[in-house]
Amino acid sequence: MRDIDQALAKAYGARTPVSRAAPDTPPVLPRPHFPIESPPDSEPSFGVAQAPLNWPETVRALERAHGERFDRLSDALIEARDRQNLKVLLFTSCHRAEGRTTLVLTLARALARRPGRTLLVDGDLSGPMLARQLGLSPRIGLDDVVEHGQAVVDALIEAPDDHLTILPLRAAVSRPRDFLASPEWSCLMARLRRDYDLVLIDGSPLFTGLSAAVLHRSVDAAILVHHKARTTNRALTRAREVLDAGGVPLLGLAETFC
Repeated sequence: MRDIDQALAKAYGARTPVSRAAPDTPPVLPRPHFPIESPPDSEPSFGVAQAPLNWPETVRALERAHGERFDRLSDALIEARDRQNLKVLLFTSCHRAEGRTTLVLTLARALARRPGRTLLVDGDLSGPMLARQLGLSPRIGLDDVVEHGQAVVDALIEAPDDHLTILPLRAAVSRPRDFLASPEWSCLMARLRRDYDLVLIDGSPLFTGLSAAVLHRSVDAAILVHHKARTTNRALTRAREVLDAGGVPLLGLAETFC
C-alpha cells in the first residue's frame, strides 16, 4: 500500500506541491491518499457507513424475468477481469433514458452474489442518480473526495446484506473535464482498483449536455449500453469512435430490453 502511494505521489509530483526542506524528504501524497487533518472545531470523520439499499422494483423485476442473462454477463466480466486484468469498468451510453443505470444496478446485484468485493460508483457527473435510486442520503460523496479532499472511506456506503459497496455522487460536477483530468481522480481510481475486485462506474452519456464526449480516465474498458429503439447504428458507430479516440477499449455492447 505504501509503495503504491509513493509511486502515485512521484507520478504527480509536478502537479502536487512537494516539500523542499531536505533532499530526502518524501514527496507529499496527492489527495485522497494524503491523510486529512481536520481542524480542532471541525466535524469528526464518519468512516465507512452501513445502510440498507432500497432496490427499485424495476431491478427486481429484471432479476425475476432475466436473471440468467445477468448471471452470464457477470461471469463474462469476471473472466475478463481474470484474463485481461480489467477491474475498473465504465458503463456509458449515447443518450439518456437508455436503461444504463438500471442495467448497472441489476448487474451489480448479480456480481455481489459471487466471491470478491464489488464497488458501484456513481460517475454520472452531469446527472447522478444512484443514491436516489437506492434510497440513500449521503453526507459525503465522490465529488467531495475529488474536489475537496475528503477521505474516500467517509464517502463509501456498505450494504452488508447485499455484499456490495456504493460510492455515491451527491451533486452534479460543474467542470467534468477538469474533474476527470485531476490527479485526485487518478489517485482515487488507483486506490479503488487496489481495494476492490471489480469497480463498476455508472458514467455519463457520451452525447448529452455539457459532459458530451468527456471520458473517464483510469478505467480499463467500457461497456456501451443502448436501447435499440432509441439509438441508431450511426450513433453507436460514433460512440465507438469517441471511446477509441479517448483510449478507452470497448469491451462490449449491452442492449437493454425495455
